[in-house]
Amino acid sequence: MNSSVLPSHQPETRDASAITWVVCFLLAHHLAVFVHEYAHSFTAFALGYKPNPLQLHFGGAGLLNLLLLSGIDEYVDYQNMFSHGAGWAVGLVALAGPALGNGLTYFLSLAFANSSAARRHDGLALFAFAVNVMSVGNFFSYVPIRTFADHGDIGHIAQALGASPSSILVVLGIPTLGAMWWLFHRTMPAAMDRLASGSPSRQRTLATVTIAIIFGFFGLAGWAGYGRTSHMLSCASALAGVMATAFVWARSLVRRGGAPV
Repeated sequence: MNSSVLPSHQPETRDASAITWVVCFLLAHHLAVFVHEYAHSFTAFALGYKPNPLQLHFGGAGLLNLLLLSGIDEYVDYQNMFSHGAGWAVGLVALAGPALGNGLTYFLSLAFANSSAARRHDGLALFAFAVNVMSVGNFFSYVPIRTFADHGDIGHIAQALGASPSSILVVLGIPTLGAMWWLFHRTMPAAMDRLASGSPSRQRTLATVTIAIIFGFFGLAGWAGYGRTSHMLSCASALAGVMATAFVWARSLVRRGGAPV
């Protein structure tokens, strides 16, 4: 894999505006969510446990749900699958969302970032980076944040396979840790070079947004009724996000001799 996910070559394009950043990250979030949910849905359909793979539960037409898709789910009857003794199918369907769906968006975002189109257009390069961030965020929100929950995707996997949360943490935590390491040590620095070269303030902004999405938006998923352990892990995620953000800003100011940019 190319260690430079986003090329350092600077085409003759204007810097992406704040509106472009917001649109790119929202679209990336929607893409990651829909691919995740349809991975569940189509897997259930392929196994014979859902008649219409295109049918999802969208969770209402409220503004917050339309923006964040917080109420959407795959509309799969897992209890019916369990009642038919198809625990193995439950495990496959539950795993399909984060592993197949977000795994697909993760690797495609890395490939698209190196495409000629992304090299020519800042907006496309930013979108590729945003999809990568959302994909990694999804990984993190399940492992480790909701690994110890008794419901949801990881809860279904544990119940279907008779596996302990600790074993799932090890098996799925290793690729999640690798994806996070690659994001913060390869993808994000390369994106800063590609999209904010020569602008420390824009580099700080990109790093801060990335940290907030991973450790805040996704890291706080454990606060949404997933039990005490998930709640504590989300608290730890929030603390890690604050510390990482402080480190980014302090290092930037030190490099500039203490003068804000």
